[in-house]
Amino acid sequence: MTDRDLVQPNVRGKLRALKASICLRLGMEGLAWAGLALAGAAAATFLVDYFFRLDDRAVRGAVVAAAMLGVLAVLWRRLLRPLAVPMGEPDLALLVERRFGQLGDRLISAIELSGRRDIETLGISSAMVLRMADEANSLAVPLRFGQVVERRGMVRAWGGCLAAAAVLAGLGAWRGDLADRWFQRNVLFRNIPWPQDTYIRVDGGPGFSVLRGDDLTVVVLVEPNSAEVPAYVTLHARYPSVGRTEERIDHDADNPRRFTKTFQAVAEEFSFYVVAGDDRRDRGHPVTLIDPPGLKKVLFTVRRPAYMNRPQPEQFDGSGPVLLVPVGGKVTVAAEANKDLASAAVVLDGRRTAEMQPQKLGAGEDASLSRRHFVGAFDIESANRPATLALTFALKDTDGYTNRHGARYVVQVQPDLPPTVEVRKQHVQAKISPSAVVPLHVKVKDDCGVAAVEVLAARRADPKDANAEPLKLPPDAARQFEGDHDLDLRALGLQPGQTVYVGARAADTLPAELGGPNVACSGLIGLNVVTPQEVKEDILTRLNRVRLEFIQAMALQETARASTAAARDIFAGGQDHPEARRQLAASAGSQSSVGSEIAKALDTLDGLLAEMRNNRVFTAEQLDGLRRKVVEPMRGLTDPIEKASAALHATREVSDVAGLHKRSTEIEQAQRRIFLEMDRIRKDWEGELNKQEMVNRLQIVIKLSEDLLRAIEEARKKEIEDALKGTTRPAKPAR
Repeated sequence: MTDRDLVQPNVRGKLRALKASICLRLGMEGLAWAGLALAGAAAATFLVDYFFRLDDRAVRGAVVAAAMLGVLAVLWRRLLRPLAVPMGEPDLALLVERRFGQLGDRLISAIELSGRRDIETLGISSAMVLRMADEANSLAVPLRFGQVVERRGMVRAWGGCLAAAAVLAGLGAWRGDLADRWFQRNVLFRNIPWPQDTYIRVDGGPGFSVLRGDDLTVVVLVEPNSAEVPAYVTLHARYPSVGRTEERIDHDADNPRRFTKTFQAVAEEFSFYVVAGDDRRDRGHPVTLIDPPGLKKVLFTVRRPAYMNRPQPEQFDGSGPVLLVPVGGKVTVAAEANKDLASAAVVLDGRRTAEMQPQKLGAGEDASLSRRHFVGAFDIESANRPATLALTFALKDTDGYTNRHGARYVVQVQPDLPPTVEVRKQHVQAKISPSAVVPLHVKVKDDCGVAAVEVLAARRADPKDANAEPLKLPPDAARQFEGDHDLDLRALGLQPGQTVYVGARAADTLPAELGGPNVACSGLIGLNVVTPQEVKEDILTRLNRVRLEFIQAMALQETARASTAAARDIFAGGQDHPEARRQLAASAGSQSSVGSEIAKALDTLDGLLAEMRNNRVFTAEQLDGLRRKVVEPMRGLTDPIEKASAALHATREVSDVAGLHKRSTEIEQAQRRIFLEMDRIRKDWEGELNKQEMVNRLQIVIKLSEDLLRAIEEARKKEIEDALKGTTRPAKPAR
């Protein structure tokens, strides 16, 4: 077969026209997408520049360059790359075949087989090929190949492009000033600011520094050239701990153009920026922290006043918040700072009390350390009363920063307390004679020292009007005094029926310049003054009571002797009978009871003798007789009674009947002698009491007689006075 062209020229022309239509369609759609990309780039650069206010020309250039890269990417993908795709006749025929199915692959086959000479070698019939080509030409001639080109995408692209252009044109017509400003800034790259209604300024920015723990106050001002004053501003902050925050801040009450925000106790570094109205130019403000000057170590040395007689000195480190200082004490402070200081001072209750000086360092030490070691001292000069003082330190570093939130200590001022005074009366009862001596036991304690002690006697329960009698203090009476004193009331001229109050008063060693000395009084003991006869009667009554108890002890002594005698008689029969042992045990118990009663009676008699002596209502002979005839003999019974009791207890260890008989006989004889001595004491005691009671009755009779004579004398004097008044009465006038 020859190289005949199987496709008619008019069909090939239609294929060329189809290629031109496709290229036109791709070009138009690519141009539409390029227009959309340009509109998007314009919008993007406008929005980025407008909202972020890119005042840096380089940054705006980078944004525009990025936008243009996007436009070029769209041009490449939507225009250049589609047009670069090869479109030969087979490709075009394939598109036509897909659009017009009646061709049945005849057109593409005719194009492929056209001009080939090897058809027959391929086993293909030439007649069939010619027939297929004729059918393809006849079918293709009437077809409109232009229908293969799909134009809906192009229409949509152009619709979007025109819509974007219309929107941009409308926005440009509405805000021509903004469009012009965008053109000037993003096309011509001029440094022209955006037009806006509100201009704000953060006073003191852009960066802020604040001491750690201090408050930071930020002031936002509305510039005078602002056409609109916003009602509030929005502060955006970013913290490392909590992240981003947003806060609305209203204007100050007295100034609508001023907005104030205070960050309380700043403890971490952060940044913030402020937006108000259409002003979004604020790029942010970093807040940096500065560590304030502070004290790393503090050592307090408290020196107590010399009068306190305390070890000197006492040191306390700064770990505790409370510092105990006595009134009149001196405190030395040695402190080490965390940075170099220009000055340091001690502040008490807000008052700068003492300036601190750099500490002198030893040889070989770094001299620069003296700027961190300071020493100062202050005195506690206040009235002698408890007080609480706030102690702080005013520190200023070499950069001029001060510590407004440094360590705080509490100085607890301890006053010198008054001494404690205790008084106890001895060997007198609540009723005393007018000339009595009151033995007092005085006990005084003070936290620093006892300077003076005096005993008091007053007719009223008020120590101010008391008669004072000083006591001589021993040399070792530093903080405590304890001693006895006999207070003689004879000089007071007391009368029966009165009450006298006795006590003690003490002063400590607090110096006068510190408000001393402290003076304290004990409680006053009230004593009723009665006649000597009443005191005598009371003492004699108690002596009789003791005598009766002594007689009962005699009966108990006789019981002990009888029990021993019964045991002796049983042992005399040569038997160690249990009853004998029981009698000895009973005798031992009774004998011990007798000893206890004798000791009790002696204590009571000693007290009564002291009362008799202190009240001065008995003669020396009476006191001596009672002592010689009763007390001393009774005290002489103590040893025999103890021996008899010990001997009775020792019989428990004896098992020999003969030995038990001998010992019980000896014990019974000793007990008999004790009883006889007790009976002799009883008789002497009764004799002494009878004499004293008789003397007391005679004194009472004498006292009554004296009172009667005194009453008769006073009645006689009154009768004489009445008679004299009657004789000098003026005569009645005549009627």
